[in-house]
Amino acid sequence: MKKLRICLEIQGLAENENGEPRPAGLCIELGEVPDEGFKEKYARLMKSISVEDVLRFIHFDEQFTASDCRFITPEEYDEKYGDE
Repeated sequence: MKKLRICLEIQGLAENENGEPRPAGLCIELGEVPDEGFKEKYARLMKSISVEDVLRFIHFDEQFTASDCRFITPEEYDEKYGDE
């Protein structure tokens, strides 16, 4: 089983030590799906949603716009923002 996740990088969600805006990652886990056909299911999911949909879902649509965000792969999220 693999985790099905939607990951975003949002510009200005975090700040550095000087208070300057920096990007931060956000990951929404939707559950687990079988390994078989995972890539196809993930591709279908990503084609069916928009950054605006995700921002609305997490109630960030008044703070951020689609131009502040970009989808990133779960692997990129883990590399940049993982549980360290």
